[in-house]
Amino acid sequence: MTELLTLPPPPEAIAAMAAIPRSQIAPIVLGTQQGPDGHLGPEAASAILMLQATFTDPDGSAAFWKALVPLFELLESAPGFIRRYGFGDGPHNTLIAFWRTAEDARAFAARPEHRAAVRGLYQQRWQHSHFAAIWEMTSSHDRVIFCPDCQAVTPAAQQRCGGCGTELPDVYKA
Repeated sequence: MTELLTLPPPPEAIAAMAAIPRSQIAPIVLGTQQGPDGHLGPEAASAILMLQATFTDPDGSAAFWKALVPLFELLESAPGFIRRYGFGDGPHNTLIAFWRTAEDARAFAARPEHRAAVRGLYQQRWQHSHFAAIWEMTSSHDRVIFCPDCQAVTPAAQQRCGGCGTELPDVYKA
């Protein structure tokens, strides 16, 4: 049985990436969350939400996170929400979320709780900068799995290798 691993890049790759001009490698906090459709892979998303924020005031940052956590709680049951990834990149805080449709993402943004948080952001000036966008997917291909036994390439949705029949674990269905 194939074992799916969580591994950082090897030290040689980290050193090579860090040597590229204007690149940096830094330890970060990575926050992730699955939604009701979290069993789906990124190929099921037809929309991507991206948020970006920077902070200059610790109290503003704390107020932002205090307002954000209840919204994360609502995401747990939000129709069409697949998953989110949030991380810091130096002073940049970024959130990327996969949604089944752009309408699902916009419906969440229109919720009264979300609208209240946005009003708080503008009234209280929690952030130094803020960016938000929803992009609709225009092209993608199915996610594929590379069989470790026979080297066949099989669409992830099939769950068994098309070449030899080996069960192919799917990280999103785990």
